[in-house]
Amino acid sequence: MVRYRDFIQRAVHITELCETVMEWMERYEICLGVNTILVIITCLDDQCTTIIEYIKRELRKFHPVKFDDDHTVIHMEKYYGLRLFGGLFIPKIKTYECLLPAAHHIPDREDGTLLIFNFAHIGYDDETKTYGALVRHRHSRPTAACGAIISCYDRIRQGSRPPKDNDLKLLDKYLKSIVNKHDITHEENGLHLLDLTVRAYELQTPWLKNQLTELAILDKINIMYIGGIEVDFSRTCDDPANDKIVVMDKFYINKKGVHEPLTQMSPLELNTWRNQNR
Repeated sequence: MVRYRDFIQRAVHITELCETVMEWMERYEICLGVNTILVIITCLDDQCTTIIEYIKRELRKFHPVKFDDDHTVIHMEKYYGLRLFGGLFIPKIKTYECLLPAAHHIPDREDGTLLIFNFAHIGYDDETKTYGALVRHRHSRPTAACGAIISCYDRIRQGSRPPKDNDLKLLDKYLKSIVNKHDITHEENGLHLLDLTVRAYELQTPWLKNQLTELAILDKINIMYIGGIEVDFSRTCDDPANDKIVVMDKFYINKKGVHEPLTQMSPLELNTWRNQNR
């Protein structure tokens, strides 16, 4: 599919992503454990747990010494995890209220912020160039990823009954509408699964933006959002965190509900900005 020809090329390592995010954190005076709670919305897949820990580890590196006290360090370690099948914030099902607990635990609420990462995910085998499965760390055989999305797609394709689990049933209904609307059909290289995953993420975004805006206004907090697709690469080495992220959305919402796109500064622009804001 032409739409996804450069998909893998757009993927960045988690270290690279976090370095960029840390630049934005500096620009908006966001500090974990002081005025910010980290929120990570991902699938229940254990592969995503690895990514969560990797993001937390990288963001810990951006911790101003002036805040290096027990209270701050303890709160810096806290994060709010929202684990959803497929990592998808399904429109009209999930609302901003599920993020209220995170908002209410920001240590300094005067200028509080939620730093939100939201990733759907898909497996990818670099050798076979196939989407939808990966050989996990210390395993020898490939398994489905995202298993929830793939199992729902298989049911839809076969005309089987929806899952019994209520959350999976809602995911199944959401994916079925996408499959039917876009006529997504099976392809040997798994591109149909990539198509379904990306469309499912994209279609949640307007609803999610609306919910985050409502949360920012009603709870008087700022929100920084980074979202996209986590690509789970097959384990060809002992590195447990060689997965990458294709960033699809990045924006900042202030407590008045005003949206700003997040753009990366050049080194010169960043140094100029730092000098102006000392």
